[in-house]
Order: sequence, then C-alpha cells, then structure tokens
Amino acid sequence: MTHVNTAGAASRAHPSRQGPRRVARLLSSRGLTLFSETIVVSLAVAVLAIPAVTALPAMAAGASHFRRHVEGESDSLVELGRDFLRALRSGWLWGVASAVAFAAVTVTLTTPAMQGMPGGEVFRWSSGAIGVMAAVVLLRAAGGWDPASRWSALIREAAEKSARDIAGSLLLLLALALSALIVWMFAPLVVLVPGMLVLATRAVATRSR
Repeated sequence: MTHVNTAGAASRAHPSRQGPRRVARLLSSRGLTLFSETIVVSLAVAVLAIPAVTALPAMAAGASHFRRHVEGESDSLVELGRDFLRALRSGWLWGVASAVAFAAVTVTLTTPAMQGMPGGEVFRWSSGAIGVMAAVVLLRAAGGWDPASRWSALIREAAEKSARDIAGSLLLLLALALSALIVWMFAPLVVLVPGMLVLATRAVATRSR
C-alpha cells in the first residue's frame, strides 16, 4: 500500500513525465494514422488530377489505396500509381466527359450573361443541381472501382445506389458542401479536398455493403 501511494505521489510530483507518454500514445493511435494517410492520399490524388481529365481515375486510385490501407493490404504509393494507370487506361473517356461536363456547369453558374437571358436563372440552378447529382454518382463509382471493373457498369450501378441509398447520397452531398466551404474559406486547402472526398466515398461504400 505504501509502495502504491509512493508511486502515485511520485507521479503527481512529476506531471511533466506523463505529458510525453500521453503524446506518444496519441501519436501512435489508429485515428492519427488514418488522418495522416488521408493527407498522403489527398496530396497524391491532387497531383494526379492536375490535368483535370484525370481527376476521376485519380479518385478511383485513391479510393482503392485507402481501402487497401484500412484492410491491411499493400498500400505503397507505387501501387497507387499503378492503380491510377489502370483506371486511366480503362476510363479515360469517362474522365474526359466528366471534366468537360463540370467545366460547362461551372461556366453556366459563374457567367454574368446568364442573368440577362430569359429563364437564365432557372437554367443556372438546374445545371448546378444536375452537376451535384453527377458528382455524387461519380464519387460512388470511384469508391467502388477495382482493376477488374468496367466504368460503364460502375457508373450505372452507382446511379442506382444513389437513388436507392438516400442517406449515403446525403453524406456525399455533405462532404462536397464541406469541401466547398473549406476551399472558400482558405483556397490553398484545396489540396486536402481529394482526401476528404476519398474518405467519405469509402465510408459510404463500406456502409452500403
């Protein structure tokens, strides 16, 4: 009993010794590991998506990498690069089509000329709504991609799931809204957006199994 009290007194007498141990436990926690991996994936996907037309394959490769990391499989950046090339080779047409479509939606939402056109405001907001729904479908498709997948089948299945799993679609909408808010508040944080979306995409894909 005396020994326990002495140890407790020593611990209280030297609180500074507990600080580094507590920090070490936090640094080795699973949550921080997941956070750091999200940042790594985000930066990798951001670099791969620079040409814009490669954004969809880059997201697919990031989601596949994140799944391997969570499931304890090989998760090297080399493997992420290989997945990117596989996804790009089989889905480059979808990547180009999605980039062109989102560029058109962006122009529609931002051009001042739309205000003077008859029905311009209705067309603007309907285009925005279609763009958001398309983004949800494409995120679901990227989250379900693997090297054996066909993009046309993936996107068709993602569209069906988006209509059937309303809660999952709302979660992806929330992730998109938070990403837009973060970029609006501090534009350089755009490099963290891909990782946030990949994390949300994988969470929804796991939830809907």
